[in-house]
Amino acid sequence: MEYLKQKALEKGEPESLLNNSEQTAETIDTSEPAGDKNEETDEKNLTAIENEVDENEEEPVKGPKNGSFLDRLPNIKHERNQRLVRRAAVLIGLFSIPALLLLYYISPLGKLGGVSVKGNEKISTEIIKKELNFTVGDNLWSQYFDRKDNVENLKKQELQIEDAEVHIDGFNHFEVQVKEYPEVAYLESNGKYSPVISNGKIIPIEVEKSDGELPILENFTGSKRILKVLEGYKKLSEEVKQGISQIKYAPTSENKELLEIFMNDGNKVLISINDLASKMKYYPQIAKEMSDKEIKGVVDMEAGIYSYPYTENSATEDSTQVSTEQTETPIGND
Repeated sequence: MEYLKQKALEKGEPESLLNNSEQTAETIDTSEPAGDKNEETDEKNLTAIENEVDENEEEPVKGPKNGSFLDRLPNIKHERNQRLVRRAAVLIGLFSIPALLLLYYISPLGKLGGVSVKGNEKISTEIIKKELNFTVGDNLWSQYFDRKDNVENLKKQELQIEDAEVHIDGFNHFEVQVKEYPEVAYLESNGKYSPVISNGKIIPIEVEKSDGELPILENFTGSKRILKVLEGYKKLSEEVKQGISQIKYAPTSENKELLEIFMNDGNKVLISINDLASKMKYYPQIAKEMSDKEIKGVVDMEAGIYSYPYTENSATEDSTQVSTEQTETPIGND
């Protein structure tokens, strides 16, 4: 009974239940056997008490929700050690990165070790290196960040350089990839030749006449007019291109865009710059007719398309023109 009272107090049960338990116990103790009914009643009461005792014993004793402080102490130490390790790693990282950068800056890897040039054909490697003005042994990154200014200086000094890109090769080397303007013609002046590049500019150097397929330009002074001629020249067939020996700018008071084209077969073509691509495609047909007649002369494409032979005295050629084909060839027909 004392045990039951104690358990009831722990559970916070009211005193009425305690009194009922005491009365039940007293009834069991003071009751006398009164036959089978009394015995059955006693057995039921004893069974109820035993069940109540068993239920109370099965309930665990409630303690602190987080367990004992002594049980949690190892976990606290482990968490504290983890925090210390993380903080130490952060501090070591913050101090080691500047240290590594400083070591790299003062080491040979932080200085330019060399410069290599690729893609150049007309401009020598030594000239390109000189104009880029990179200094071997100086800081690598300061020169790398200034590379665009160096490339612009190179393009100003060397007109044939279209563009250049600077890349880091390996740890501390520069690789310069150069792109040059291709040579598309030669400008003849007083028996000397200067290359003309694809943007129409004339390279102010003297070279020997090439035996290649590039045309010879004469009497040109401006880049714009040269570009217009080259644009028309690109549209010509290979047969016509191979037949051109020299293109001379020969303006008149009536036509400021007149060209005299000297052909390898001995003929001369008069044509305007704007008509170069559209009319020169008829030249092979006209040249064949002249060859069949064994005639060397002028093919006039300035207004229409017709031909006439050279005169005996070239000085009076304009005043003694004899037309061999007075009918104009329609431009639209091949």
